[in-house]
Amino acid sequence: MEPGDIAREMARLLRESTRSVEFASAVLRIHNTGGGFSVQAETKSGRYLSPDMAGLSKLFRSLPSSIYEVRLSHTGEYAFLATPDVGTMSPAWLVFDDGFRYPGHPMPGLPLPGRSRPTGAPTDPAVLARITALATEFAGLYGKIKGHAPDWEPGHTEAELAEAEERVGARLPEDLRALFRVTSWDNESGLLGRYAHDPLPMLVERYLDGDPGSYGWEDPVSEEGVVFESSPAGRVKRLSRDDWWITFGSDHAGDFVAVDLDPAEAGDSGQILEYGRNVWGPVRYVAASITAMMEEVIRALKADEYDNDEPESPYLVADASFHDESARAHDQVLSETTDLGEVGDPELVQELYLNDPGSVDLAVLNRLSSLRHLRVNRADSVVTDFSRFPLLEAASIETSKVDLTRLAVHPALWSLSLAGVKHPIDFGPLAGLPGLLRLGLAGLDVPELERVGELSSLRVLTLDDGQVRRLLDAGVTLPSLAAIEITGGAPLAEIVRLRRRLRPDGPAPEVIEASGTLAAP
Repeated sequence: MEPGDIAREMARLLRESTRSVEFASAVLRIHNTGGGFSVQAETKSGRYLSPDMAGLSKLFRSLPSSIYEVRLSHTGEYAFLATPDVGTMSPAWLVFDDGFRYPGHPMPGLPLPGRSRPTGAPTDPAVLARITALATEFAGLYGKIKGHAPDWEPGHTEAELAEAEERVGARLPEDLRALFRVTSWDNESGLLGRYAHDPLPMLVERYLDGDPGSYGWEDPVSEEGVVFESSPAGRVKRLSRDDWWITFGSDHAGDFVAVDLDPAEAGDSGQILEYGRNVWGPVRYVAASITAMMEEVIRALKADEYDNDEPESPYLVADASFHDESARAHDQVLSETTDLGEVGDPELVQELYLNDPGSVDLAVLNRLSSLRHLRVNRADSVVTDFSRFPLLEAASIETSKVDLTRLAVHPALWSLSLAGVKHPIDFGPLAGLPGLLRLGLAGLDVPELERVGELSSLRVLTLDDGQVRRLLDAGVTLPSLAAIEITGGAPLAEIVRLRRRLRPDGPAPEVIEASGTLAAP
């Protein structure tokens, strides 16, 4: 489809959505990702519109990934622009370094521990014997409860295991190898509690699809990115992803289990981790091994601790201890109070939402010794004393008044965002933060804004479009930025102009433009 055709159809759909609305001008913006699209449509006065989604879907189904924008006057004149070089709009993200990652967000290429290199050797006979015995014991208990044997597929050969490991590039833990020798797939019998291991070919294909390894929590630069410690502390590396977290199964309800071949110092190679729809924040430590999971399932069945509410179902769910979530989540919410008496274990809180606290000196929260991410929302005034939070990495503070004078040199803090402040911001304390990677000052009065050029570690900046123009007009170009987030709702054409000015020596943005006039309805 030609650009003019796309522009005309977008303009037509936009006008259709304004039929019962008086407007001077309106905008329709589509972020087409290739796998779906998001829509923003509104009049200049800020009234939201609802264009025909079926028509938009038909239009964009075969179009390439890009931002598409059409601006329509009430007289029928329209202007169209599309570019793939703006990440998102409202706010707009311009990414200059696709390889940038926040701390704890490694790119693929992590080294494989030597103990997990593929050797082609057969499964350890002692481990194979132990797993076979546990599976046999489980099958006997299962048969007594269900009245029939579990529906297991025949196991894999050593040659098949070796071939799979060669493709993955790592040797699987001995007890997982042994489980695959016993059965290639257990059809959710409950051998691993609510989880079931996948067929070996699925394990391999999933590993080789996209980046190696598992997870990838909040890796994009537009995310907040703080990686939290898994519980118990010290067993799992504090990473968003790892090449050597190898997914081998799931609960078939959106959560997945992986073997960890790259544990932290206090962990065990082959320990089991969980991630997915119901695991928000750090990956969840499940068990020390496949062996430990099977032993716990058998213990629960022997103790009559299981769910068999649906006898006709093949699924037998043991009340295994590894199903239990941690007694304390990593995050905590306090509303209209700073009283930590409402927090069961303050030393375990890694993320705090402090809502409507009034006026607060953050030193009052000093018992939160594990705090890594602080979010203060709708405060009257805040004193930013972070000296009692040695692990704090990110703070987002929305307040009418802020005192930054006690924002001491903080070795761990790499992200700071301020919003809602009604008075001029003193830039001096910000300049004293040695490891500041990300800074948000959009919409604020910052008399010395040009000093952002002094922040040698800064890689990600959030400003409004007027602040960006101010920096550029002052000759501040920030070549070290990996990305910039631009708020303020500027038209796509203005965002493209700002991108050109921010990277005058880089490749010119790819832009398609068109214009026209719709016939009178």
